[in-house]
Amino acid sequence: MDFTYYFENCLLEVYVGKLNKTVDVYGNENELYWSTLDHDFFDAAKYAREGNIGHIMMQIEKHQKELLK
Repeated sequence: MDFTYYFENCLLEVYVGKLNKTVDVYGNENELYWSTLDHDFFDAAKYAREGNIGHIMMQIEKHQKELLK
């Protein structure tokens, strides 16, 4: 999934997948925030203020059978 924010000259790309084994996560480009899936991703105080994360999560949930096979 991708979103283009023309006025900000920004392209947001979203990838989803399911790991089949445990992996180590590393990198220091940005601080990582880990969350369980039972949160309100439309909560503007915690997540993107325009509801983008919530929208993305709704699409993933709606199409999870196709995305995670």
